[in-house]
Amino acid sequence: MVMNFIGLTLGFTAFMVLMVQVGYESSFDRNHPTSGRIYRVDKIGVDKDDIFRNILPRGYADDIISCSPHIEAGSIACPFLSSIVFNVASKDGRLTEPFEGKVNLVYPEVFKVFGAEFIEGNADAIADMQSVAIPLSLARKLFGNESAIGRIISHNEKYLFGAEREQNLVVGAVYKDFPENSQICNDIFLNIGDLQKGSYGGANFCCYLLLDSPGNKELVERTFNETTDYEDSEWLTDIELTPVEDIYFADAGSAIYKNGSRGQMWILICISIVVLLIGGINYTTFFTALAPMRVKSINTRKILGSSVFNLRAGLVFEAVAFSLASFALALCIISPISASLASEGLVDMPFRFPQQGFLIVISAFMALLIGIIAGIFPSFYVTSLPPAFALKGDMQYSLSGKHFRTVMMVMQYAVSFVLLVFVTSIYRQNEYMISRDNGFDKDNVAVVKISQSQYARNAGWLRQRLSAMDEFEDVAYSMECMGGQDVYSTSTYNFNGKPIRTFVFYCSPNFLRVMGIPVVEGRDFSESDKSVGSVIINKAAAYQDIEMSEGGALDGIDIIGRTGDVCINSLRQDVSPVIYIALPEDYASLTWAYIRLADGFDRRECVRKINEVLLEMDPSYLFDVKLYDNILGELYKPEIKQEKIVSLFSLLAAILSLVGIFGQVLLDLQYSRRTIAIRKVYGADSSPLIWDCLKKYTFRLLLSFLIAVPLGWLAIVRWQEGFAEKVGISGLEFVVAFLMIAALTLAIVVVMSWRAVRANPVESLRKE
Repeated sequence: MVMNFIGLTLGFTAFMVLMVQVGYESSFDRNHPTSGRIYRVDKIGVDKDDIFRNILPRGYADDIISCSPHIEAGSIACPFLSSIVFNVASKDGRLTEPFEGKVNLVYPEVFKVFGAEFIEGNADAIADMQSVAIPLSLARKLFGNESAIGRIISHNEKYLFGAEREQNLVVGAVYKDFPENSQICNDIFLNIGDLQKGSYGGANFCCYLLLDSPGNKELVERTFNETTDYEDSEWLTDIELTPVEDIYFADAGSAIYKNGSRGQMWILICISIVVLLIGGINYTTFFTALAPMRVKSINTRKILGSSVFNLRAGLVFEAVAFSLASFALALCIISPISASLASEGLVDMPFRFPQQGFLIVISAFMALLIGIIAGIFPSFYVTSLPPAFALKGDMQYSLSGKHFRTVMMVMQYAVSFVLLVFVTSIYRQNEYMISRDNGFDKDNVAVVKISQSQYARNAGWLRQRLSAMDEFEDVAYSMECMGGQDVYSTSTYNFNGKPIRTFVFYCSPNFLRVMGIPVVEGRDFSESDKSVGSVIINKAAAYQDIEMSEGGALDGIDIIGRTGDVCINSLRQDVSPVIYIALPEDYASLTWAYIRLADGFDRRECVRKINEVLLEMDPSYLFDVKLYDNILGELYKPEIKQEKIVSLFSLLAAILSLVGIFGQVLLDLQYSRRTIAIRKVYGADSSPLIWDCLKKYTFRLLLSFLIAVPLGWLAIVRWQEGFAEKVGISGLEFVVAFLMIAALTLAIVVVMSWRAVRANPVESLRKE
């Protein structure tokens, strides 16, 4: 009873935790006051997976925003700005501890588009180029309950926000945090000013519109498409408007927007139902298995005058009370459990009672339903027998009860097999992606982001300072973090009259050497190469007919070398073409530093020494030194998160199944005491008796495994469709799942059977 009570409690807890996550994903961008009227601008005729389908030039976006009176408000936003380090200026002018914040360049109208509520100030505050709007959560973190208006935050980025903006920014407004499940983040918002104003070339912005009515969506599209014509442009096309509520699932493969997979959401739904179902099956099977023990007592009461209705109602009420008690205990433990899972990054939203009233009602109804179902069959069964037969007969061999328990057990086994097979497949795919040879030596490399100002002042000093130490070989720089993202600066070049689109990776001349990227054809960069005077391509770029031929050039830039099969993006996509452009130290800001560690030194001690040097360079900055394998871990964070949450709850489902199996073995042996005792009296050995139990459960294992194989195969194939490179199905998943569950089950059967056959047969017969 204790095991089934705990199992059912964990089933309810797991169900509610996972359904909170499902609710988080299914309600994405549906909690804004203006939800239903917000649209993102997409270009027609551009492939769905093309980054420039909805990343637009500013001039083009401005034309769209002003094209129709049915557009109440519109704003651009820049999704490519990463988090930067700020310092808060105290009232006496001193800089306090640094903090990291994500910034965004927008129009003040962005707050109207998403229905923002202001705690202090208003949207007009960021009309001033030196003012920013910050979320309430950040204001409370930095200033407590004091007013944030007029406080100064300072950054160290030299060129990021345009030359007209100073490094000291004034807090002009505080807005209430946007919902967590929203495309618009709780960023530090700045006015974009004149940056790329009127430009129809470089595309760096997404565009959001607020319409006066959803019914005018087609009218706005038609108005722009029929009245605007960019004859001189091949890539400024007609537009269509995508509801912001659709972005989360529609752009499942996008690296720009927050996105999720409907398939993964359905996996969570299935697992939540399965875990609750297994707990319910255990409970129902448990109450059914108790029926033969209760036949005599129930029918004795029936003979003494109790009505059939009262007897049945009492049994059902007992089952319902047991189920509701489990649900009540689940409500007591769910908050700390979900908060712990959220802090570990396994779920995006913890369980909060004020927000989950509907889920609590649904779960309570399911607890009531499970209790009723668990109580109905045994209540009708034990009260439908003739009292005289029930008092004298042996009810342990009820075929209907045995068949019911067998079917339930096979279902539990099959579900456990499928879940373990799926978890093993996820683990193999993730291990393959993380450990795959990306074409460079990623071992013994530390990575840290510095500011633009620090690079301009201290790039050479930092390289010289670290290279002089035995623990470090060299330091290189790049504009973006290689291998840490799926999208990089992208350009289209002309090669022999053919347009070639490729990632453009700006780096220091020694970058390829520090990262262990061999140049297999041509030559590497040298320290004397002039700015953007030459490029090196990777193998994927060469596959686009870019040749290392005499005089080969991309728009006049000489191709001096080719690397091997270097992959700098995740395996969610095909290996992308890349051109490397070496920049001299005084040309631009390469704010990612790569430090090659020497062999034979402790990596943690190396990281400690790097931090010491960085603090010597700038004690007021927030540095975060990472080893390169951590960079890859962050790149595959969604897959690792899915692996952990699916593994955790699949393991729970398997444990609950084994709990149910343990109970079944215990009850089966309890009902077989007389048979075992009689056979022992007549001289039977222990081994055949144990073997009889093993044969019965081995048959159930094999039957459920045959059912699970095609289901597990289908689940793996459908899940791996989301990856450009797949690890495939090896059969190992099925072998591991079968061996694990078979070993645990048969161990339980052997131990319990051994205890049963070793019991004194005289005592068993006397009790019977």
